[in-house]
Amino acid sequence: MTDETQVETQEETQEETNEPQAEQAEAAATPSLGISDLVLVANIIQAVSERGAIRANEMATVGNLYNKLTAFLTANGAIAAPQADEAEEQTGDTDA
Repeated sequence: MTDETQVETQEETQEETNEPQAEQAEAAATPSLGISDLVLVANIIQAVSERGAIRANEMATVGNLYNKLTAFLTANGAIAAPQADEAEEQTGDTDA
């Protein structure tokens, strides 16, 4: 092999080994959102609503989002179906 051919071969090898690293770096940089993140969001919504951090004019919007989120998480098995609502319906106990 000549020196020129050796240099070209080394450059090609370096390029080939850099490609998987570049793909890994892109995958690591790509933001991801998992089921555990959605459970955390549902918990945050519940906490701030219990603390009164949601204004009256925002309650319906936040409540609808929370209901959609919990329905999705329940359907995917990430959380158990709410038991408190079912117990109130069976015994007829309400806060009204």
